[in-house]
Amino acid sequence: ESILLSQRKCEDALYSLLVLGARRPVRHLASVAMSKVILKGDGISIYSRASSLQGFLADGKKNDAQKVAGAAQCLGELYRYFGRRILSGILETTNIVAKLLKFTEDFVRQEALHMLRNALEGSEGSASSAAYMDAFRIIMRTGVGDKSLSVRIAAARCLKAFANIGGPSLGLGELENCLSYCVKALEDPEKSVRDAFAEALGALLALAMNPDAQVQPKGKGHAIPKKLEGGLQKHLATPFTKGIVTRYSHMNHCQKLFNRQPIFIRFASVWISGLETFGGPRMKDLRVGISLSWVCFLQAMCLKYLHPDSELQSYALQVMGMLRTDTSVDAQALVSSVISCGFA
Repeated sequence: ESILLSQRKCEDALYSLLVLGARRPVRHLASVAMSKVILKGDGISIYSRASSLQGFLADGKKNDAQKVAGAAQCLGELYRYFGRRILSGILETTNIVAKLLKFTEDFVRQEALHMLRNALEGSEGSASSAAYMDAFRIIMRTGVGDKSLSVRIAAARCLKAFANIGGPSLGLGELENCLSYCVKALEDPEKSVRDAFAEALGALLALAMNPDAQVQPKGKGHAIPKKLEGGLQKHLATPFTKGIVTRYSHMNHCQKLFNRQPIFIRFASVWISGLETFGGPRMKDLRVGISLSWVCFLQAMCLKYLHPDSELQSYALQVMGMLRTDTSVDAQALVSSVISCGFA
């Protein structure tokens, strides 16, 4: 009993620190400490703590931005550790996220989406259909188009979280729209944003190719999951060769420029200067992003969905098929990188 009393005092002290407006490093440590205290001690207090944090966040604009960010980060950590135990609160949490995304401070909007991602991953696809539908709607309507790059990155990671938990409440129509937006986001001016959406694109495509892994959440009518046909061609192969045909008359001139470029290329420091002459800087960024998506897709198919090597060979042929309209050194380097990294 004395241990429980000490636990409550620790929780109260951490909660007070968060709602008083602790700055980012402190609120991160306080949020993790709160979760660890409950995890190691009496777990029953998770319900009251989650409820009190939701009540505080529901006030929204009545509170200072730093205070709101601290409470959101702590609630997100609780979902990360205890998501399956507080499933009933996810629908309310998604409504809170919608309110927090109206804040002018970008760090509040970022923390709101981080909280949503933790709630999605912590729930493991077991929450209600309404909660997932609202969460997806918020991400696509508000998060992915935010003016702040940190918020757009957080939104992309939420989409990847949807893929990781089986895409609950996402039908083929929602998946198609989401995939199309991810491809569009690969032309974002910020590299970190492009990389985040490239990873989301690969993860979502892998889910779309595995109907058995698609989750049907509670509260939704029975629907037979379907495999997305032609998804790889539409969202990976075609965008990679985008603009090549219309510029084919310039191929010979550009090939001379391509041949001067180094063949060895890595994803961490890829730079395709020849493509700026041939397809423009946006084309270069798009093709690098598509290549990263291919790698994420192949790794998910192999490591997450455990497809046999014999089946993965067909994907290798599709990757190499992207060279049919462009045999430049740089295109070959990207395709080689996809094969070496994706099938490693």
